Amino acid sequence: MMINKRTMMSALVSVVLVGFVLKPIVACTVMQLQRGTQVIVARNHDWGTGGGLLIVNPRGIKKTAITPVNPKQWVSQYGNVSFAQFGRELSFAGMNEQGLTVDLLQLRAAVFPAVDPEKPSVNVVQWVQYQLDMSATVADVIASLDEINPTPFLTKLEKVHYFVTDTSGDIAVIEYLDGKPHVHRGNNVVCALANSTWPDSTRAITDNHAGNSSEQRFMLASSFAANAGNQSPNVDLVQYAFAALHRVAQDHTQWSLVYEPTSLRINFATQVAPQRRWIDFSDVDFTEGAQVLCLDINQDLAGDVREHLEPFTRDANRRIIDDAFDAGPAGFLKETVKGMVLSYGESLAPVGID
Repeated sequence: MMINKRTMMSALVSVVLVGFVLKPIVACTVMQLQRGTQVIVARNHDWGTGGGLLIVNPRGIKKTAITPVNPKQWVSQYGNVSFAQFGRELSFAGMNEQGLTVDLLQLRAAVFPAVDPEKPSVNVVQWVQYQLDMSATVADVIASLDEINPTPFLTKLEKVHYFVTDTSGDIAVIEYLDGKPHVHRGNNVVCALANSTWPDSTRAITDNHAGNSSEQRFMLASSFAANAGNQSPNVDLVQYAFAALHRVAQDHTQWSLVYEPTSLRINFATQVAPQRRWIDFSDVDFTEGAQVLCLDINQDLAGDVREHLEPFTRDANRRIIDDAFDAGPAGFLKETVKGMVLSYGESLAPVGID
């Protein structure tokens, strides 16, 4: 029997992504902070390794999802900046030029829909990049749930949920618990997320008792979110966000990201390079046909990183893939996956927007 190349790639990539959901040290925390009309989103990325790329993705790039059944095809409508650790397109977090932020966090309780040959699908990790490419608002993201399924190749292993915000202050937690999306929406309802289900997280708040590290981080992040509006105008809310991330950090917190959706800036710092850096969307070119740019997230810089952005290359992609993959056992399978992820990143090209 002949095996479709994309199906094989999906399977192999999923085997590598198993590490993402199995490592007990994996955990992340995200929160939205509001003071008047100012909206900030802050996220810690907790992982066993810290390599990664900041990637500037222009509009007009044709893509096909890394899924084995009915992969979704699309042409990116919105330019965005994403943060990837396992290679281009496998983004864990990012913001687009409309001010939409999308973050993925581990959720062991997740149960995604069964494969539906009649409904297009995207891999559960690539779902982040799909939304950055195609959605302008939280409402757009929620509407897309009827159109595509986030599909794991290995249903017992790839388990995540999502935190989505936009410039209006709208916010949603999207998690699949029984094969169907459960959406918890509204800034009067949602303000933070860690690695427990939304019902378990809110129970911890109600009972004032954290049953595990995730609930503890959720409670602390929720407290920072609740107090953000009480900060005086003299308080730098971005600095407040970094302080909040420091409080919920763990020994293996690798990246801290602070999005400013209305001013379209992303601030970031890493364990390797803790000095604060930022990228302003007004300084980069998202037009169709523009170069895909990137930056090693651990490059020893401070301040505005625009002049340090470089064209995306296979070598840049290889560096982060090696960092993430080489933490596991050696073998032919791993080398095959690495080659396929590298090739996928190179296969994307601008084709225009309808």
